[in-house]
Amino acid sequence: MSIGLYPYKSGLGGVEPVALIDYNICLVTSPTRQYRRVTWYEPLPPFQFLNIGAIAAGTQSNLTQATNLALWDGEFGQYRWYGLDNVQTTLWLPRTNGRGSLKNMQVPYDIQIPSRDPDLHLTEIFVWEDKVPWFQAQNIMDYGLDNARYIAEGYRFVTTEITDPATLEGIKAGNIQCVYLTCYGQAGRPQ
Repeated sequence: MSIGLYPYKSGLGGVEPVALIDYNICLVTSPTRQYRRVTWYEPLPPFQFLNIGAIAAGTQSNLTQATNLALWDGEFGQYRWYGLDNVQTTLWLPRTNGRGSLKNMQVPYDIQIPSRDPDLHLTEIFVWEDKVPWFQAQNIMDYGLDNARYIAEGYRFVTTEITDPATLEGIKAGNIQCVYLTCYGQAGRPQ
């Protein structure tokens, strides 16, 4: 197996899969680590996954769950996303934990992300099963907006649990390659 696959990578531009078939992965979830093997994956072309709707001038939306990013049991998604409309966006994954939280503020994403970060590294997230992120849009304009739409692209991975004790010990000892991913949600029983 190649060691060249890891989160936030874009060798020739755009999102690349973080793992291939038969790769070992460790989903670092809250509060466990789940060791799994990828059995299948597929690319997801850019698609609109959320429209928060109209937002009045100078106001913000409610937290809105991105249910279109949900997956089946045993699956995880690798997504990079961006907004289509002129809003600042805060991301919550899970709903209670703001992404980009600093001591004095939560760093928002804005419509300029694709021009500042063309490969969207800063927006890459991993979603386990149906534990999806929540988005909140803030209209910083002096006029109302009809939409706050978001586009995602990435990969969907189907996995199985690694149950072989020798393989688990080899991964934990660093003798067998494994890709580690921070991913929200419980992934079965603790290891």
